[in-house]
Amino acid sequence: MITVNKVRDSFWKQFAETNSWTYIGNTDASGESGVMFKQGSGVGVLEHLIAGSVDGRAMRLFQYQFSVKRGKDRESFFYTVFSFKFKGSFPDVYLNNKHNAYSISVGEEIPLPVEFEKQFSLSAPKEYEVEALEIFTPEVLAKLLDGGFTHDVEFIGQEMHLFVDGYIDSLAKLKEEFGRAVALEKLLEVKLDRFKFDQVGNMPTTL
Repeated sequence: MITVNKVRDSFWKQFAETNSWTYIGNTDASGESGVMFKQGSGVGVLEHLIAGSVDGRAMRLFQYQFSVKRGKDRESFFYTVFSFKFKGSFPDVYLNNKHNAYSISVGEEIPLPVEFEKQFSLSAPKEYEVEALEIFTPEVLAKLLDGGFTHDVEFIGQEMHLFVDGYIDSLAKLKEEFGRAVALEKLLEVKLDRFKFDQVGNMPTTL
């Protein structure tokens, strides 16, 4: 296990160095907002945290895990997370990929066109369903579906979190998934940099 951890540490540090980013290492997730970071019990840990920028946009990547009680046992779930910060701001919107190991259903589930409902579910706080559909239009969902997209995505505050199910255990896989994350960021950047919403009365904007 020690050898495996050393190898994993090495390629994360190499990825940061190659791109002139900062390798921070491990830190607790107490400062994180979003649905995924509320799963399980206790405060989770961000592992192999890297901070930097892509074409001037602030970006972070890290691994995250949590465990939930299933009967008498506990089951652990692992994710690799890519986060990008935009100029706009959004209510909490969660796109759940139904075929991942862990499924999230919170807030108001928003009906999707029939061609997408087997793959995805979409959630937002009550009264913010329109904003969710403005981000995840049929055109965006079609591109994700056609590209074999298998991840969860959450928008909250000014950040987009992309959750890759499972540990990434090689530099080649990390590069591949980072490329997917950047492709989604590029697909949505013009819309999200301009995105603004108004809070509806005292209705919460988080899930």
